[in-house]
Amino acid sequence: MHHARVFFRFWPLLGPALALAAPMAQAVQAMPSLYGAVVAGTDAQSAAQDAMREVLVRLTGTRDAVADPAMAGLITDARHYVQSQRSTTAGTTQVLFDAGALRDAIAAAGRSVWGPDRPLVWVQLPPQERADAGALRAHLTAAAQTRGLPILIAGSDSSAGAVVGEAALSAAHRAGANVALTAQPVHGDPQSLQWTLTAPTGDGHWTGGPELAIDSVTDTLVQVAQQLNSAPVTDLLCHVTGVSDLASFAAVVGGLRAAPAIASVTVRSIDADSLTLQLRARGGEAELGHALASERLRATGSGGAGVLEYRYQAAP
Repeated sequence: MHHARVFFRFWPLLGPALALAAPMAQAVQAMPSLYGAVVAGTDAQSAAQDAMREVLVRLTGTRDAVADPAMAGLITDARHYVQSQRSTTAGTTQVLFDAGALRDAIAAAGRSVWGPDRPLVWVQLPPQERADAGALRAHLTAAAQTRGLPILIAGSDSSAGAVVGEAALSAAHRAGANVALTAQPVHGDPQSLQWTLTAPTGDGHWTGGPELAIDSVTDTLVQVAQQLNSAPVTDLLCHVTGVSDLASFAAVVGGLRAAPAIASVTVRSIDADSLTLQLRARGGEAELGHALASERLRATGSGGAGVLEYRYQAAP
């Protein structure tokens, strides 16, 4: 009964805690609607088709979706999927498609939708002149909007010293992001940057401009998502110690809920500073354990088959 008493003492606070646990979810929603677009021109048919081209790229996560023969019918019949459409005084047209109908049509075409729970990418840029930094940020933001990739560009103070590898991923986690993308100058080529992606599920390196970086990162994350979606669903228990207050509870549960591999998180019990969670996830125990480990959540060993053991380390 001790477990139950502690759990119900926390229960009235779980709603506010979980609301605080996922502040970065709002950053995802700050992206343009996955099902809507604003396009040039006011001709209803052309506007709907142009908007469909943009939306298909964002929805599928595939940049060549508009050239995919399987998608040709959706573009031709774009107005069939329009939920609302209106012209603006600026000479553009706002188009919003019916989400359910469009998802069903993409599935019927044999293609898949990249889900809305997309990893938030923390981006660190090198020190630059203000005008150059502003232009780079604008290009990054525009490219990310085109691909439907949520990004969080670090402030100038965070760009004073470059971090890579696990240090970059730790900085991303502290900012509430899932993966890190860092840029460093290329000697002798001021027009290019060396981009490094660090994520729990893999890394990547590219040299070029911001559009290439965003395209490469998105392609990588979409591939990972597709692999996760094809993996079997596993039920696991997760024991976390060091959960001593409401803030740490919110951080642990919010972090797990934000992990791409996690389908659901259920609180089983709370006992002193120990938290037991039921996870429903895609992938095996080893892969999931690697994906969840972070600077704050340290693996402490195996509690047996189907059990993950961690210790939470609060920020100093």
